[in-house]
Amino acid sequence: MTAPAYAPLILAVDDEGGNLLLLRQILQRQYRLLFAKDGERAIELARTQSPDLILLDVMMPDVTGHEVCRRLKSDPTTSRIPVIFVTALTDAADEIAGFEAGGVDYIGKPLSPPIVLARVRAHLSLVRLEDLKETRLQIVQRLGLAAEYKDNETGLHVIRMSHYAHLLGLAAGLGPASGGRRVRCAHVAAPVQAGLAG
Repeated sequence: MTAPAYAPLILAVDDEGGNLLLLRQILQRQYRLLFAKDGERAIELARTQSPDLILLDVMMPDVTGHEVCRRLKSDPTTSRIPVIFVTALTDAADEIAGFEAGGVDYIGKPLSPPIVLARVRAHLSLVRLEDLKETRLQIVQRLGLAAEYKDNETGLHVIRMSHYAHLLGLAAGLGPASGGRRVRCAHVAAPVQAGLAG
């Protein structure tokens, strides 16, 4: 049985065919799958197919999993794809190296199907949550733009109020050091508030 066409897409990368076969058996009912046996092919598939998640072996010939992850994270088209390392390297130094390369989690070998499924499910939930936040922000921005189109004078006032809200937030100490999210939301929401008041 294969996953439905709308299921999340996972790219599994390992130079050992047996490991890819095992991942296929574990994941194929719930997820659409892509496979690569080397780092260069993994990078190519990540760029062209935009998987929702990548399961990446660390020890591969030519290009290591850590290097693949660094390259994916430095490319704007693939930087947001979460990478979970699947490896027999499980000591603290190896895990730290993986996190520093941009990985979000580790799954140790030999693979345990319940662990693989739980970790994949958890990280895909985080991806969906991040997408939802981004969508909500876009809605607020579009509402703000709609308010700007009442007339030219109102539109310019709305833009000025948005910038003032942003500057006030920064002056109040809500800048990047405090997470910056509140300032960004105030900057985005100010046109909506000004449009509703106008």
